[in-house]
Amino acid sequence: MIASVSGRLERKGADRVVVQVGGVGLRLLVPLTVAAEMGDVGDSVYLLTHLQVREDALTLYGFSNQEQLSLFEMLIGVNGVGPSVALGILSAGSADDIEAAIAGGNHRFFSSVPRVGPKLAQRIVLELKGKVRQLEGIEAPSGGISAASPLADEVAAGLMAMGYTSGEAYGNVRANPPDPALSLEDNLVRAFAYFNRA
Repeated sequence: MIASVSGRLERKGADRVVVQVGGVGLRLLVPLTVAAEMGDVGDSVYLLTHLQVREDALTLYGFSNQEQLSLFEMLIGVNGVGPSVALGILSAGSADDIEAAIAGGNHRFFSSVPRVGPKLAQRIVLELKGKVRQLEGIEAPSGGISAASPLADEVAAGLMAMGYTSGEAYGNVRANPPDPALSLEDNLVRAFAYFNRA
């Protein structure tokens, strides 16, 4: 599975980018908000990814941070919400806006998104209201590297690949910020050691 992509931005559209990685151009579909905040062609970029595997296609979706990725994966878990609709929702506002709409039961936020009718909007709120609490409390630590940094996202993604929840993984990087002077592997060792101390 492709968990992240790091490389040179080769092309950028409103809802898709091509990232050059080791001589291969990877096309990623992204929320409009992600494409808008990316740099210029030629810049180095880093995106967390979700790979959708179908019989006729492999589609890669890109996100700026773990919170966006977690929301995307929760959204596509709702019956009637496919990846394109989930991208539309993530394009309609920030992760905080979406979480607030879910927590506050704001169906209108979702029904304003193309291809989301009133019934689907209600289903999204109903099914995800409890789940967004897993993302709460994920903040940058008071000192050191930001919990929303690429390195922290990589460490958190590594922990989640080992079976830890999003809340546990980000709780770890918040309380035990990764050391940018160390490799990803060494930071994962530090993270596991922190869990063992806790």
